[in-house]
Amino acid sequence: TPIEKIAAQIEGVSENFPDEILVGINDRGGREFHDVYRIHIGTGEKKLVQQNPGLAGFMTDDQFRVRFAMNFTPDAGQVYLQPDGKEGWKEFLKIGPLDAMTTHAAGFDKTGDKLYFLDSRDRDTAALTEYDLKTGKQKLLAEDPRADISGALAHPTEKTIQAVSYTYARTEWKILDPAVQPDFDYLKTVADGEIQITGRTLDDKRWTVAFLMDNGPVRFYIYDRNPKKATFLFTSNRDLEKLPLVKMHPVIIKSRDGLNLVSYLSLPKEADPDGDGKPNKPLPMVLAVHGGPWARDDWGYDSEHQLWANRGYAVLSVNYRGSTGLGKSFINAANKEWA
Repeated sequence: TPIEKIAAQIEGVSENFPDEILVGINDRGGREFHDVYRIHIGTGEKKLVQQNPGLAGFMTDDQFRVRFAMNFTPDAGQVYLQPDGKEGWKEFLKIGPLDAMTTHAAGFDKTGDKLYFLDSRDRDTAALTEYDLKTGKQKLLAEDPRADISGALAHPTEKTIQAVSYTYARTEWKILDPAVQPDFDYLKTVADGEIQITGRTLDDKRWTVAFLMDNGPVRFYIYDRNPKKATFLFTSNRDLEKLPLVKMHPVIIKSRDGLNLVSYLSLPKEADPDGDGKPNKPLPMVLAVHGGPWARDDWGYDSEHQLWANRGYAVLSVNYRGSTGLGKSFINAANKEWA
């Protein structure tokens, strides 16, 4: 008898319902589709919220309401659907195939009337916009001409967007709310890594913060906003702390047809004693090619880079055309070129 596999995925959590979560479970029929259930964490009691009639996924808000569904179109695009009030669905928004990988919904504000949307339509890189669901008007919140907006920091209860991140060569934060500018200014002094805000208390007095490093493991802190003090907790791997790891250097390589290829170079310590990313003698080099195909290389700790640099090799990772995060033109430049 074949083993039937049931998979579950978290569809939503909300501070309004601390004892419950929304979970998608494919426990019905042929197991193709995930239905949305509301589950009590303590008792395990579950209640059906939305049966899946054959859609790719759903989007819920903080009131645990199913607000949108998403499906794919025959031309490799996407379509967002809204409930029509008659237990069916009506089209809300259609996204063409060239924008399908760089345009998608990203959440709601506190009222649920405004939809945050990453949008590359009529532009190259994905910008963060605010879509007023009552008026149909769309407002630009943040953009960068070199890279897609890839992350956002929202207030834990108001759900206003306070900062956004994007990654060209390194991850950078663009502050939208001056209230968090002093926090980021302080956190930049704590560790020489890329800042990730991994959690915030509902009263917003304490944050959990991670720093991604290139020459060591991830460092985790508790941050008290008043007074501004970050207390070290632990690293992701204590064994890495003992190793002679090297820095990773972002480099931009100009391709023969004029593209900027964001790349990362690691060098053996003995070949780069001053740490400027330029070797003091010619070296054999390993070209480390990322998979995917829709993925990208980033700055940070890379075990393959560290292994080969430790053995005396220069190591180079290149975000070749087709890599994600650098705009839809760069992704689609690889169309019909894979092989």
